[in-house]
Amino acid sequence: MRLGGHIFLLIIVVVSIVSCRSAKQIAVKKNIPSITEGRLLKNIENNELEYSTLFAKKMDISYKDGKGSNSLKASLKIKRDSFIQANVTAPLGIGVARILLTKDSIKFVDTYHKKFFVADYDYFYDKFDVRVSFDCVEKIITNAFFDFQDCAGLGKEKKYKLDKTELGYELSTVEERAISRKIKKFYKKKRKNKDFMLVLQRILIDPEYFRPVKVSVEDLDEDMSVSVNYGAFKQFSEKNFPEKIVFQLAVGNNKTSLELKFLKIDFDVPLEPNFKISKNRIIHDLQVFRYIVSFVFFA
Repeated sequence: MRLGGHIFLLIIVVVSIVSCRSAKQIAVKKNIPSITEGRLLKNIENNELEYSTLFAKKMDISYKDGKGSNSLKASLKIKRDSFIQANVTAPLGIGVARILLTKDSIKFVDTYHKKFFVADYDYFYDKFDVRVSFDCVEKIITNAFFDFQDCAGLGKEKKYKLDKTELGYELSTVEERAISRKIKKFYKKKRKNKDFMLVLQRILIDPEYFRPVKVSVEDLDEDMSVSVNYGAFKQFSEKNFPEKIVFQLAVGNNKTSLELKFLKIDFDVPLEPNFKISKNRIIHDLQVFRYIVSFVFFA
């Protein structure tokens, strides 16, 4: 059951239905109207998903890497600007993991062993120099416009390069970023004598819905990239929303993907987190947290 831990880690690091009509595939577009960057960003703002809550009662999750693949079931609750909760189960309905994100905390439950991991978002920055925020995770999962640089705490006024493609409007930026000591360890010998990385970010916007279709970041000096891909738009509870979200990480020839497929979504229904923690089983040590994830989800 290796998938539950990867859901948590992959989303954190890149740092989630009443009527189900046929999916609208994003086909090759032609004669896309010209538009200015300012007007495009305004259209994106005006077409952002309006919701107070999102309840994905039924989800299929699949994970794939060079060693194999796995599939699980899940449900997802989001109360806007309040909390995100995911419950992951095995195919027979056996509880595997529960995750609760709030504005100031991250809580993870190993359901089988009844162990709990609790931390704030600064915890991951202290350990990995990775800045994660609730707002960023919420934007990624709800198909809102987001910028990886902003998510990493590097937000600043920037001007994108705007291009028209056959699939829509592409906003891109190239930035040089200093590499911290902790991140250098990730590259090992390949980047031993380099202190900076050149990062290319691309944000592809659908020309009809003005929502992100793909957001990617690529290290131009090394063969490494991370992306979030949004599938075909479909109507759930009379709102247009992607039928699936695919997270992809590529490091050289090693590729990892995590797909969330939404089968049923209800919007604007009353939601509250159902998440209990036994204080005497709370774990704060990251090494123990990794052990729990590995034992429960990789066994």
